[in-house]
Amino acid sequence: MPSILITTSRRTSNRVRSFVRDLWTVLPGTERFNRGGMSIAELSSRIKQSRASAAIVVSLFKGNPRSLQILSPDGGQLMEVRMEMAKLRREVTSSRSPKMRNIHSVSVQSGAGEQTRAIAEMLSKLLDTPIAESTAIVAVGSEGMNNVAVWLQDLPNGKTLWTHYHAKDGLEIGPRMRITSVTV
Repeated sequence: MPSILITTSRRTSNRVRSFVRDLWTVLPGTERFNRGGMSIAELSSRIKQSRASAAIVVSLFKGNPRSLQILSPDGGQLMEVRMEMAKLRREVTSSRSPKMRNIHSVSVQSGAGEQTRAIAEMLSKLLDTPIAESTAIVAVGSEGMNNVAVWLQDLPNGKTLWTHYHAKDGLEIGPRMRITSVTV
């Protein structure tokens, strides 16, 4: 039973499909599917049928991932995360790490701002993982095998960096997103 469904907007691109696959790979407890011509009402029915707590719909702009719309089971918007840039896993690392099996942590850089904390709180709720505050990602060794550490930090100009690390060795596995705004 998935906790989150991940899909795309109706008309999509290969890059957005790759981004969805990358998110599915690093977020345990998720299920991805092709939306096709499915309306929001049909998507809402799919969320309820699967007993997921939410859906992430990735929309695009000029062929690139542009925003993550997080929807509740009734189809209402919980949050919209607008991206300035998204790098795929293959653009972040050359190693092919396996699908992550567990969430090790949702970590926020110490002293992070309101936008960064809002994203962390939503992820913490959806992934049922407490938020950890840290100055950097810490590798935990073999106990972190196939565990992902979600990392959020403030960037200049009020932007947020959201990326993923392998908890075992602390190496970035992507995807990496630069967030410009969050609407709750």
